[in-house]
Amino acid sequence: MVGTRPLGRRGLSLGVASAILAPAIARSQDFPRKQVHVIVPYPPGGGTDIVARLIMSRLGERWKQTVIVDNKAGASGIVGSEIVAKSPPDGYTLLVTTSAHTINPFFTRHMPYDTERDFTPITVLVIGALALAGSTKAGFDSIQKFLAAARAEPGKFQFGSADSTTRMFGELFRVRSGLDIENVAYKGAAPMIQELAGGHIPVGFSSPLSVMAHHRAGTVHILAVTSEKRLALLPDVPTMAEAGVPDVDRPQWFSLFGPANMPPALARRIRDDVVAVLAGPEILASIRDLASEPGGETPEVFAQRVRSDLAIWRDTAKVAGIEPE
Repeated sequence: MVGTRPLGRRGLSLGVASAILAPAIARSQDFPRKQVHVIVPYPPGGGTDIVARLIMSRLGERWKQTVIVDNKAGASGIVGSEIVAKSPPDGYTLLVTTSAHTINPFFTRHMPYDTERDFTPITVLVIGALALAGSTKAGFDSIQKFLAAARAEPGKFQFGSADSTTRMFGELFRVRSGLDIENVAYKGAAPMIQELAGGHIPVGFSSPLSVMAHHRAGTVHILAVTSEKRLALLPDVPTMAEAGVPDVDRPQWFSLFGPANMPPALARRIRDDVVAVLAGPEILASIRDLASEPGGETPEVFAQRVRSDLAIWRDTAKVAGIEPE
């Protein structure tokens, strides 16, 4: 006859933990069993929408389930993000958003959610950069020329911004470069680029794609990018670090979140499927055509990125005197 030993505290704890985790692991293994809604908190046709539809269509094929991309624009992405923050953490309502997710808290006083606590970071979909563009008419076809001119005449020059993200990157550039330059805020990239091309402002921050046509035409020059490495689409354009402005290498990301308290096994399962999609040659080529690179960070690494970004933008907003409204 085989004897039995009473379970100790450690054995009992492991048994309870296994009982709790087993259903969550099982649910992640057979996910999804129904259609998945992906909220894009920006209008159709923009960069976030393009990235979401590119990747989610292939994810739906992999899952053999319908993935619906739903645009819920408003308040710099806050309206759509709130929908996800208040959804069940079962993986069937997800959010594709941008770096603005970690910048909005420093421009908006009454946020309807906590950026860190009310979401589960799943993975980065696409890593991109912002571009510092210079006006040809103003005489700035290299970042060295602008840095020299701005240092020679403090307070004379400005940088243009199109939204809260480009404003914050511009302020980070101002702080790290030590330049005395002021921000000129525009309502969108199009009017800012028009002013750049006309020589009315010397430089401005924008997505590379927004200024690419002007860059190729020679009316605007992309002077530097905020990525850690040069972009494949712009191999001759230096990074900020190469141009002598350190610590501005903060990528512009498009990422996938779920509501808070998603089971870790489910977040990892979704991330692993995203990584498989990103490895496809057609997807990779499409991402590089967007002046970007594929993401794929684990949920844990991505969560660290979110915390780091929040800390950087908090400090930048404080130094720049940005007050939430």
